Amino acid sequence: MKSPHASIYQISPYVAGNVVPADFIFTHNLASNENPFGASPTVYNAIATFVESKTHTYPDGNAVKLRKKISETFSIPFQNILCGCGSEELLHLLARTYLSPGDEVLIPRYGFSVYNIAVLSASAVPIFVERESKNKTLNVSSIIAAVTPRTRMIYIDHPGNPIGNFLDYEALTRLIQTVPPTVMIILDAAYAEYMNTSESYTAGHEFIEKHPNVVVARSFSKAYGLAGVRLGWMHAAETVIDAVNRIRAPFNTSTLAQYAGIAALGDLEFVYNAIAHTHEWRKKLDTVLCENNMSYIPCCTNFTLVHLPGRATELYHTLGKNGIIVRPMTMYKLTDHLRISIGTAEAMTALFKQIQLFNK
Repeated sequence: MKSPHASIYQISPYVAGNVVPADFIFTHNLASNENPFGASPTVYNAIATFVESKTHTYPDGNAVKLRKKISETFSIPFQNILCGCGSEELLHLLARTYLSPGDEVLIPRYGFSVYNIAVLSASAVPIFVERESKNKTLNVSSIIAAVTPRTRMIYIDHPGNPIGNFLDYEALTRLIQTVPPTVMIILDAAYAEYMNTSESYTAGHEFIEKHPNVVVARSFSKAYGLAGVRLGWMHAAETVIDAVNRIRAPFNTSTLAQYAGIAALGDLEFVYNAIAHTHEWRKKLDTVLCENNMSYIPCCTNFTLVHLPGRATELYHTLGKNGIIVRPMTMYKLTDHLRISIGTAEAMTALFKQIQLFNK
């Protein structure tokens, strides 16, 4: 039997945040950047309708009603939208569509691990762009300097995971105007909904009409509370949509996912309230960390990255044995770092108590 191509064995399998030691108590999951309130009640009603009547028929392969709802909500042309099984599928499909063996792809250091997986699965070459040492911010000059004649694609975590910062409008504009149009720039905006308090942020949709090499990937997994449904979408030039559409699975988004996405977009008040809760409790978490002399990287999303030299593993186990699951960042080679998602008031209060006890 023929062996897989060599780059496959350079991939470390993805490990989810809910994979924890057996002696942990799983009471509050603050490891996976999920919306702690789940989805809007309208979503559950839509899912119930699906379960009652639609399980025996194939989904609409083109997700027409969902794409129309996305188009209406975000003021984006219908023909420039493609839906996927989470935004992760779309990140993979773009790599499969546009990369050839030996092509170079720029990835921010500590960027979402799926970028590296997608690149290596296409036998392309990941080139990691280093971040600034302070707060690990991404420098647009470093990205531009890393572009070579072999560069085919750039993944930008926008904002990032697990590094929750982003390129502001000015830096993003400079990047798009400077990079050759033959290089695709993929803006992974899975956390864009949480950026409503940042005046310098843009997800990047406004660039696509004049710059067809720009793609924006979005997700229903975070703010909309649909992580278990698996639904995402991307906004791109029609030529890109046409190319990627040719290789996607015929029914890559289920009827259940489409129903849920339409319903979620129909109750944005629920989403906005969840986001407001997140901002409030992230600020409280930052305050508690400061009071306990724990450093962290400032973030605008639904998590905080804590840096605890020499004590991160101890805190991880202490929290886990007291019912609070957080995420070690060893898979990103961020030793001594823990990513803590923002949960319910109950979960965050329990977390604060354990941090204070730990620091005594």
